[in-house]
Amino acid sequence: MTPFDRAYSAMIDSSYQPYLRREVTTNGLTNAFFNGVICWYLIKEKSDLTWWGDHSFVGDILATALILPWIVAMIVIPLQRSKVRKGKIQPWHCDTSSPRILQLLDSFPQSLWLNGLYFGLLGMLVVAPLTLLLLWLAGANLFTPMEYAIFKGLWAGCLAAITVVPMLFVGLRADAAPAQASQA
Repeated sequence: MTPFDRAYSAMIDSSYQPYLRREVTTNGLTNAFFNGVICWYLIKEKSDLTWWGDHSFVGDILATALILPWIVAMIVIPLQRSKVRKGKIQPWHCDTSSPRILQLLDSFPQSLWLNGLYFGLLGMLVVAPLTLLLLWLAGANLFTPMEYAIFKGLWAGCLAAITVVPMLFVGLRADAAPAQASQA
């Protein structure tokens, strides 16, 4: 049993686990690669990055933590709604016996834009400060462009992998299928 399976087995129906594992892996690896490459391309000829100043990594982490989950939500949620509508995957159902986190996700609005905003704010207000705290505790005061590109790629991949699970559940909600079908 993988760590993913152990973490979610008590919370998620086992029939969803292979699907979720594939989505987490795909989103994590794709975002790690593209964010690392884009970061390297943009900063390769610049000076080292520090906490503050002209070449600060703090602003970049805050901005990425807001924008990346928003973009991923704007892609993932409609794709999941489409898959439910077309019958490619079964919607998930939430009730009062479901874990509290799933009940919270079930209460998210149907608005794609609001969901994107919620996930972006979650990234910026929770993930970014935790990341910066860990960097501070580790004594990371300076990154060369190559070090930062590698760090950012790995960090963005982890951010995407972690945030895609709740996005999947927002998109796979049972109440999303009828609303989408009536608009078609």
